[in-house]
Amino acid sequence: MKNQDELITQATAIITMGEKVLATETSDSQSKSLVNEVKFHDFRITALSYLGRVFGEISTYYESFRTEVTHHTASRSRRGIGILTAAKRELQGDWLETTSGAIARDILIDMLRLARIQFDQGNHYAAAVIAGAILEKQLRNLCLARGVAIHNEIQGKAVAKKGLQLTGEAYKKKLYDRQDNKAVISWLELCDAAAKGTAEAIDSGQVKNMLNEMQAFLTKIKY
Repeated sequence: MKNQDELITQATAIITMGEKVLATETSDSQSKSLVNEVKFHDFRITALSYLGRVFGEISTYYESFRTEVTHHTASRSRRGIGILTAAKRELQGDWLETTSGAIARDILIDMLRLARIQFDQGNHYAAAVIAGAILEKQLRNLCLARGVAIHNEIQGKAVAKKGLQLTGEAYKKKLYDRQDNKAVISWLELCDAAAKGTAEAIDSGQVKNMLNEMQAFLTKIKY
């Protein structure tokens, strides 16, 4: 899988970055092994960005790195390299096609229940905003697992693609059919209108239909 290879390559590059941090190891007057602080924080920020994007900010990998790799010491740097190495091993298996897909889909379906609760309480704007976040996450998960880039390169920086661009590229790759693509576009537009708070743009009936149709979409689309 092309995208899997790219993610493994990125993990390897960040691990190498961590090893370069370790190469700066020195001991202070209290015999505490330290590393270059600037290089350490560059390594930490890069690793957290990667782990959050690939595994999610509620994953064990992200949380472990965030809470354990906190100070510019050699031991913390080694711990960070170990966490990244474990993440890389999982990517070398079938994580993107199995574990990631099953867990992510269950989480999104649970989140959709929260949107339904908001709707039942009469907050159809809030329900639509939550649904929009769920939909964009579903599109990112799908594209990530199926080899479609989820970022644009702009002036040397990775900028996350918006939902409309993601669904267009997913449709071109035949990840779902034309009817699904049309539905996703209409949902994204509805959610965007809700987020902007334009009172005339949506009504409760539109939101109710969207929530029902999104439930089927989340269940049907496989990573």
